[in-house]
Amino acid sequence: MSKKTNEPALAPRAAVISLPINVARLKSLGEMVKGEADAQACQDLQERLGILSVKAYSVEAKVTPWKKRGVQIEGHVRGDVEQSCVVTLEPVAEHIDEAFSITLVPKGSEFVKRAVENSTMSEMVIDPEGEDPPEEFEGDEIDVGIYAEEFFALSLDDYPRAPGAEFSGHIEDKAAIDASENPFAALAVLKEATPKDE
Repeated sequence: MSKKTNEPALAPRAAVISLPINVARLKSLGEMVKGEADAQACQDLQERLGILSVKAYSVEAKVTPWKKRGVQIEGHVRGDVEQSCVVTLEPVAEHIDEAFSITLVPKGSEFVKRAVENSTMSEMVIDPEGEDPPEEFEGDEIDVGIYAEEFFALSLDDYPRAPGAEFSGHIEDKAAIDASENPFAALAVLKEATPKDE
C-alpha cells in the first residue's frame, strides 16, 4: 500500500498583471480587460522570463462567451524588453506587439474529448493554419493575465542578435568533419577502404 502524502498541491503561479473574469457572470457581448505593468511587475516578469530587463508590458483583451460554458479570449500583448545577444552577450532591445487568441472550456468538456479522440486517429490531416484545440479551465473564474503572459513569452526572439554580430567557426567551413558528429562521414571512410570487385 502506498503511503499517502499530506503535502498540498502546488497552486498555479499568479500573473504579474492579474485580469480575472467570472465566466458564470460574463455578459453576452463580452467584457474588455486591460492592464499595464508597474516597475515591480516588470521586474517580476523579467525574472520569470530569465532575460536582462522588461521595460514595459501591457495587456488588452476581449473575453466573449463561446458555445455553452466556454470563453474566447482575443487580445494584444505589448512591451519592450532587452535580451542578451546570442553571439556577443551585449543587450539587444526588442519591441513586442503581438495579437493572441485562445478558446477555453470547462474541465471535462465534450469539446476537449473530441480533440483528444481526433488526435489518436491513425490518419489525421493537420492544418498548420487551423485553430488550436480549446484548453481547459476549472471553477467559475479565469485570469486573462496568465494566458497573456504565456503569449508574451512565446513572442520573444529565440535568438536575439546585436547588429553586425556574426557567428564564426561554422562547421561548414571545416575541410574535415568529425565522424562522431557526422555518421555519414564514417560510412564514406568505410566505402573507400572496401576494395572494389574486379
